[in-house]
Amino acid sequence: MAASNSVASAEVWWSFIDNQRFWKALLVLGVLLNVIVILTSDLGLDTHVRMAEDENGALVWGHTRPIDTQASDPSYAPETLNYDFTFGESEFTTKIISLSIMGLLIGLAGSSVAIAGAGGEKYRIRAAALVAIYPTFIFSTGRAYYEPTISALMIICVVPYIVWEIEEQKIKKLFAIIISTSMFGGVLITKNINPTYSIFFGLALIFYFVVDEFYPNITRRPIKVSFITICSVIIAMVGYGVLGNSGTLSIINNETGRFFFAIIISSLDVIIIYSLFGMVLWPFVGSAFKYFVEVEDLKISILSIIISGLTAAIIVYVAALWTFESVIWNAEWPWIMWTMGNNGRYISLVMVPIMMLIARLKQLNPEIPSLDEPKDKGKLLAIGIMMILPLSLLASFHGQTYWTDDAADVLDRNMQEGEDFLFIHEGTLGMHYLYTFHTGIDNVEQRNVVGHWRTPNSGWQDELVNGVEIEYRGNISNVQWIVLSPGCNWIDEVPEGWVKVHVGNADFMNGGGDWQIWSTHAI
Repeated sequence: MAASNSVASAEVWWSFIDNQRFWKALLVLGVLLNVIVILTSDLGLDTHVRMAEDENGALVWGHTRPIDTQASDPSYAPETLNYDFTFGESEFTTKIISLSIMGLLIGLAGSSVAIAGAGGEKYRIRAAALVAIYPTFIFSTGRAYYEPTISALMIICVVPYIVWEIEEQKIKKLFAIIISTSMFGGVLITKNINPTYSIFFGLALIFYFVVDEFYPNITRRPIKVSFITICSVIIAMVGYGVLGNSGTLSIINNETGRFFFAIIISSLDVIIIYSLFGMVLWPFVGSAFKYFVEVEDLKISILSIIISGLTAAIIVYVAALWTFESVIWNAEWPWIMWTMGNNGRYISLVMVPIMMLIARLKQLNPEIPSLDEPKDKGKLLAIGIMMILPLSLLASFHGQTYWTDDAADVLDRNMQEGEDFLFIHEGTLGMHYLYTFHTGIDNVEQRNVVGHWRTPNSGWQDELVNGVEIEYRGNISNVQWIVLSPGCNWIDEVPEGWVKVHVGNADFMNGGGDWQIWSTHAI
């Protein structure tokens, strides 16, 4: 009978999911896709912006959130706290460092999940393979975004609670809290937030362990602490937004209805698309949750608090960000949520902790399907991998491209020292796209080239031709080059002395259409 079952298992089309050679091949493929993406992809918009900061954290062509939401102003470049950092000064160095961090993450992910599940090679290879092919990480590696860095920091943040027997050892609890607080401070630095705020994260952990001394029936029940954590985070963030006078969360007070609609879409984006689907968690969630609501375990509770708290915070923040950006750029609602939908990638920081959580549950209850033993979920796991692989391939081989790269190349070859250019682009992400020129024009600072941005309906032609000066807008009297985005044209008749010197085409993935460059002298 056993032999018959073995033969039947071997005959099903998804039997490859139990073959370790398949997982090793998948891991190799994931590594290759991450290598390929640094060759095919341009840096991300946020990376271009970071690379344009001066030594004080100020943006040389003006803040990405200008006072006048239709125009840039180089004089409005407030210095940040400058906790932010970049991977390198050149595009090549930045990409190499980004790839190296992704390699580190793959190794950390495999080892940490194996430790959490008390497993060996099976867990290491399979967990590492899923991390390597996760489209979000491939996307972020090519664009030199911080998601792999943050995820690696989060692994170090939670590993002590899994490795050490901390239930009755207070000194190990203390060391674990110190490590966690330090790593979370590193996460804040990647977001240009004062790392000392991580002390609140540490205090929350201390509070948890103090309560655990008296009410372990609550603190060691993951379902209870997860519910309490989610409610606390949401109440705290929404309360801060309602009472605050500045910052992204303050939009909650002014656009409450729009925010709560956005939080529904944000939840779907973060939980369904980027987590359950993108991380291939959905085959295991149902079985794991059934045991999750019953189990009593300190380590699982700590993982649950961190995962649920960060997930709730990300959902609220993404919803507030979408609402805030839609208002300041006067963007079409709700379509801006589609434009900025990739903000859901922030949830990647809990991918490995979630895998560790499932592995720990499996260790306590061997009947739970998991990566090392999918059991009856093998077919679903195979389908999940097959569903995301096309996205992984697309993220790697297509990468990020900008039509502004080609426009910047034209300017780079033809602009003279001390000349300015004007970039006409719609409000949403207009300032971000402006900074792709800063990277694309060689020696831009030494050549004293200044880029300006205006929306199509900002009255820019009146400023340019008639010398009209408008408060909170940079002076464009020195502009001798104009870059018109696809669909943008001169508002009135083309003034004398301006000639069209170049026309290019944006591909379908960049919206399509022709872009133009005009100048006061021919090339």
